[in-house]
Formats: sequence, structure tokens, C-alpha cells
Amino acid sequence: MPDSLQRDLDASYDQRVLARTAGAIQPHGCLIVVDQRWRNVMLTSTNLDQFLGQAPVEALGRSPSAVLGSVPIGLLASRFGKGEEGRASTATCRLETTPQPLHVTAHGVATSIVLELEPCGILTDNLTERVAGWGSRIAGADCPGRVLSLLLAALRELTGLETAEAYRIDDDGHLQRLVVDDATDPVHKACGAFPVGLSRPTGSLFSGSTPLRLIADTTASPIPLTGPGADALDLSQAVLRSIPVRDRNWLRQLQAHTALVINLYDGQRRWGLIACHGRQARYLAPRLRQLLQLLTHTAFQRHALLQEREESLRRRQLLATAGQIGVRRPRRPSNAALLAAAKACKHYFQACGVALVYQGKALGLGKRPHAQTLQQLAAHLDRCSPDALWHSHRLANTALGKVLPPQGDFSGLLAAPLASEAQPAGWLMLFRQPTGRRTGAQQSDDLQTPHDGTVWSTADQHAAVELARMLSNDITIWRARHRCRRLHERNARLRHLARTDPVAGIANRHRIEELLKAELAIAEHGGKPCSLLMFDIDHFKRINDSHGHDAGDSVLRQVARTVQARLRTSDHLGRWGGEEFLIIAPDCTLRQATELAARLCQDRLETPFPAVGQVSISIGVTAWQPGDTSSQLVHRADMAMYQAKEAGRACVRVAEAAD
Repeated sequence: MPDSLQRDLDASYDQRVLARTAGAIQPHGCLIVVDQRWRNVMLTSTNLDQFLGQAPVEALGRSPSAVLGSVPIGLLASRFGKGEEGRASTATCRLETTPQPLHVTAHGVATSIVLELEPCGILTDNLTERVAGWGSRIAGADCPGRVLSLLLAALRELTGLETAEAYRIDDDGHLQRLVVDDATDPVHKACGAFPVGLSRPTGSLFSGSTPLRLIADTTASPIPLTGPGADALDLSQAVLRSIPVRDRNWLRQLQAHTALVINLYDGQRRWGLIACHGRQARYLAPRLRQLLQLLTHTAFQRHALLQEREESLRRRQLLATAGQIGVRRPRRPSNAALLAAAKACKHYFQACGVALVYQGKALGLGKRPHAQTLQQLAAHLDRCSPDALWHSHRLANTALGKVLPPQGDFSGLLAAPLASEAQPAGWLMLFRQPTGRRTGAQQSDDLQTPHDGTVWSTADQHAAVELARMLSNDITIWRARHRCRRLHERNARLRHLARTDPVAGIANRHRIEELLKAELAIAEHGGKPCSLLMFDIDHFKRINDSHGHDAGDSVLRQVARTVQARLRTSDHLGRWGGEEFLIIAPDCTLRQATELAARLCQDRLETPFPAVGQVSISIGVTAWQPGDTSSQLVHRADMAMYQAKEAGRACVRVAEAAD
């Protein structure tokens, strides 16, 4: 199975790590925990007196209104209710019990409500205008990289922090550094690159539990909580929560005394983050953090729009190329067309090789596994990832990597399933090789993905799905047309069998009856003549008895061919039954039909048959009269034919009127 991004993001911070921060907050604010009904203060931080002038022991058990004032509590209670877990509500107001304005943030935890209090801070009058100015510059950017560069410059200028970096989270939950913006002052560069020396981000600092994370002073000691159950309180959603000692020491080693992390979300999925840090402890007021978060969100929306625009252009270019080389033609893809498509895809995806596995065949181009290995990969994909895109840039760490031979040296695989009613349908596979090994110093210098191979981008994944869909459509169309052609041929054969006498090779009785009804309808509608001739092979039983049924069948075929050759294209000949035949002669008078019968009768007397000798026929002729039905017409011709037999055979008799 492909590595689940959501699973890795959930695992990117360990709840056990966060639990070690329970019962402690950062010192630039204080914390109060109240019950869901807003009646009693259950827990407080031990620095409550620094912000409210009340000792924590005095606040425990009192009503929140008595501790913070009725106005802010009434405002929060009306907005927040009973405190749904994970839902945050904020308010900025001047508390009645303290002269300084405090910013209050509330969120629900289990059956309690956590209130975080921070100083509102002193903000410059033109802060909003400065943020708006940066927003205008970002809105005018014309490429995703430029958007991120402007955003990082804005964060550095607005926060006063020396370094700002943009990261993307890959499928394994690792950070890929995209853009770095450093101060030009060499003194400021005493801060190391961030985050240096980690194989993956620390759970507490880089978790996605909160949209924004601020560590105001890494050198300050955490403030514990007091009250029943303080150690068990879940502070994972708290803005003020402290970080573990290990992470704090790590930041100190980097000489980073302030850290700001803003998470970037693509819908409900965490796409990446912005990380800023500086050498001096710096408190960022809540209002400033809100404006930074709004600016970051706006910039990321612009980044996502421009990135999608670029990806759409790349996809269109690939699909246009695929269409030009003949992949989209509604016929069976030839090996040459598939190889041409593979060559274009190999260049587009920067792949070392491309393969198509379909119905027991394995076609490909470039460096790729052998056909037998490709079949094994396809079988494994059918089991572990049916009908779903599979990709990995660390192929050796996956179950599929164990199928590949060690000498193959493939680091990445992007496999898109083909859609077909046939199961298994098949796979389009793209392979990549390692981008190059790095030294130990380089490996510890940044936190990019392991250097096994380049990560498959979202554009790569979308383009592979589109290309697989095109190939699937082409194959499906070819299969449908092939089946329709075969079905048409079979239906034509069935129609021929249903209408043709298998012995004589002419129309059978069912077909000749249909033709007779149709010709009589035409005669009735147009008032044109129509004649009917019925003839019988004389002494046919004697031929079967003397020479066998095979000879009799041969006589039937020969008679049918000879008579058919004497008829017009508008006439119809059919076998009525046994040795009896019927001729429909449209637009033919009784006199003309009688002359035709005489010629046919004479031809039979003059045509010898091998092993049988001379064969004669007796013919009865009649013509359609207004009001005649097909059965009446056939009956008259039949009676005339029997009259010819009674007259000595090998002659013609005419029935001029209805009996």
C-alpha cells in the first residue's frame, strides 16, 4: 500500500511527547481551567498573580466572573457555550480585575474549558496597512516560488525574526525545504539553518494540532499548573503550551530563542508549514499573530492557485503530446505508438523508464525491470492497491521494493491503474533512479527527504492518472469496436443461416414467404403485375433411392444454381420444401411468366447431371389477382404444378384464375 499522508501527518507528533508538556505553559501568559457551566475555576497556572494580581490558591474554586470579571466571561460564555472539544473562540477585552488589556483564548478539553490569557501588546498604528501592503504585493506575484519568497520576506519584516523558511510535508511526513529567507546581516546568520540535524521534525514544535505555534523565549522556564488533575490536563490545543526539554535544548543549540510555526492547510490536509526563528527572545502579540496567520493563509491560496495553473498547463502539454503521437486514436494501440508515448512520458516525468503491463504483456522503454518482474509488480499492485494510484520515492522501504532485483537501483515508482472490465486491467508504471548519494555532513545539514529519489509531485500524480485514463479509453474503444465487429459478423452469419436453405444455398421457406408477402404488398399498392412459379424435380425419390442422398443434394444445388442464373436480379428463388421450389417474378405478367417457365423446363431437359443423367422439372404458373393472398397464390401454383405432373411431367401448366 502507498504511504498514507494522513497517517504520517497524524504520526508526525507523538501524543506521548505532548503529554510530557502537560501541566506546564510558557511564561508570557497565564491559564485558567473552568467547568463547562462556567461556575468554578478548576485549575490555574502558578503565575496567575503576575497577570491578575490574584494568588492561584485564591482563584481555585471561585466563579470565573469573580476572577476575570463578568463582562469577558459573559462574552466568552455566549460565544463558546459548553466548550466543544477542539473548537476555539477568542476575544480581546480589558479585564475588570487588572489594568492591562489581556487577550483571552478559549477551547474545550473533555469536560472542561481552557482559558489562555496573554497581554494584548503594543502594536504600531500602521500594522494593518503594512500587512495589507504585503498582501497586495503577494497578490501580484505570477509564480508559486515568488509568492513564497514574498511571504517569507513579509514575515521577517513584520516579526523582526532573522530567518523564515517554507516547508512542504511529503508523503512520509518529512519536511521538504522549499524557500529560505535570511537576514543579510552576517551577525544575524549566527543562527543555524532551521531545523538542522534532525531526521524528522520534533513532534511538539511542528505538530499540526494548532494552526499557529509560538515559542516566545526558549530560555524561560515553563510555568506549572496547580489544582486537582493538573498533570493530566491535555494542552495539545493550547497556544501557551510549553515544549519538552529536549526540543527546548535543541532550539538553544541553534541559538534560536524565538520560534514561530504557521501550518499551511490544503482543505483539511496539512500541506506544509512556515517556520521562523530569531536569536533574541521576542513576544508576538495575539493581534499580530492573527494578521500573520491571515496573510499566510491568503498567500497560500495564491500559491495554490498559481501552482494549479502551472500543473494544468503541464498536464495539457502532456495530453496534447500524447494525442499527437497517436495514443488517442480509437484503434488497438500498436507497440510503436505505445513506445512513442512512453518516450514522451519518460521525458515529461523525468523518469528513467516507463512500462505498460496489460493482459499478460509488458511493454516499455528506458531503464526498467525485466518483463517477468513487471508482471510480478503488477500482480502485487492488484493485491495491495487495486484501482488506486500507488507511488513512492523510497521504493526500497516498501513491500514492492522487495520484488525488484537489487541490481535494478530503482528509487521511485509511480503506478497508475488502467480502467477496464477485464480483471486485472493493467498498470502504467514510471520508474526513477536515485538522485545521488550525499555525504554524512550533507545528510545532517538539512531535513529534506532522504536522497533515494525525487518526490512524485501532485502534478506528476495527476498527469499519470490522466494518461492512464487515456490509455484505458483507447484500449476500451478498441476492444468495444473489435467486439462489435465480431458481433456484426456473427449476426450476419446468423441472418444468413436463418434465411438460407443449407442444402440448395438459396432462400429457405421462411424467407421466401417473407419476400412473397412484401412483393404482393407492392403489387397491391402500385397495381403492378406479379407472377408465381412453383416447380418440382421429377422422380426425385428415385434419384435418392438409386444414387443416395448426397447425389440428391447435389442435384438440388445444381438445379438451384441453373435456375438462378436464368432469373432477373429482381426475381426471387427459394426452396419450398423437399424437391419443390418457388419463383417470385415481380412486375411480370402471366404470359411472361409462362414463357419463363417454358425456358426453364427446356433447360432442364437439355442439361445432363453427372452420375444421375437427365433431370426434368414440372412447373405450375399463376399470376396475382387483386384480392389474392399469398396462400391463395401459392395454392393455385401448386395445383398447376400437379396438373403438369399428371400430364406426364417435364411440362408447364398455368392456373389463370382462382379455383
